[in-house]
Amino acid sequence: MLVNTNPKALLGSLLLLLLLPLVSSAPQSNCTSCAPNPLASIYPNNATGTINSTTAVLLVPIAHARALLPAHLAPLLLPHAWTRFSIPPNQYPLVVETGIDHDIRFQGINAVADFSSLHFTFPFIGLLGDNATCFRYTSYIYLPATVPLAVSGAQAYGENVLPATFDPADAAYRRTSSGSISQKIYSGQNSQALGQPPAARTLFAPALSKRDQFSPAFYRNVTNQPIFGNDTTVCDNMIRFWNTSVSQGEYEPQDLYGEVELGPPLVGGRDRVWRGVKAVGVTTAFLENNYVPCVGLRGYKGTGSGDSG
Repeated sequence: MLVNTNPKALLGSLLLLLLLPLVSSAPQSNCTSCAPNPLASIYPNNATGTINSTTAVLLVPIAHARALLPAHLAPLLLPHAWTRFSIPPNQYPLVVETGIDHDIRFQGINAVADFSSLHFTFPFIGLLGDNATCFRYTSYIYLPATVPLAVSGAQAYGENVLPATFDPADAAYRRTSSGSISQKIYSGQNSQALGQPPAARTLFAPALSKRDQFSPAFYRNVTNQPIFGNDTTVCDNMIRFWNTSVSQGEYEPQDLYGEVELGPPLVGGRDRVWRGVKAVGVTTAFLENNYVPCVGLRGYKGTGSGDSG
């Protein structure tokens, strides 16, 4: 376990402790597809919870990926790190993750109400210049403004937070009559009511074959790379466990196949649709070490076979 003495981390923990009396009765969502937190009693002094998510991979030309990144990060992509997962070096795996954080606990308290999110991330970035340690940059994150603790937490890393409403609002996904699962994200608080089109949309069905799907090791790897935003000095060391009880049975990883539509500002000034997108749907438990100095994560590869590639 990392022992974090970073001033930001200590301040964040202090603020959360001060807020506990205010959030100890944080309302639970009506999410019927979410599993309870199995880590709260094991790691009471860390933020823990579960994430019911779809992790989708958008393959784009590497030149396009570099154009979307801030100029100082564009040269830091590590093609050799993703080619070991059978992805060509001239293609880059952008990652879009949607879902719902559930049963978030700190010191036994239900610290934050459940919330939906969309993360637009760039994995396999050699932030430290060692040509080995992979980090992932969160370019944009859609969050509901009704969860201010989640919003301020993301902003503390320099992440670009976009207020949004989600459809469905209190579940990870909605199933269509054909059995497909969908998620729509609307920019702002009233755009859905005003009849505006969604800013992002996903639609997935179970993959008919495992052939040509990305390996479980690939998904474990990209979801466990330390996260950073526009502040490149501090990282969110979120550990996603793929080997607990909540990743079994109805919550176990499922290969998916479908489409993703993204609008501005995520991929530039226009809408873009990807079809034939490969993804995985799974519930994972998580443990979060906040505001860890990124330099202290040199050589980081997760904590074991359950959460590293």
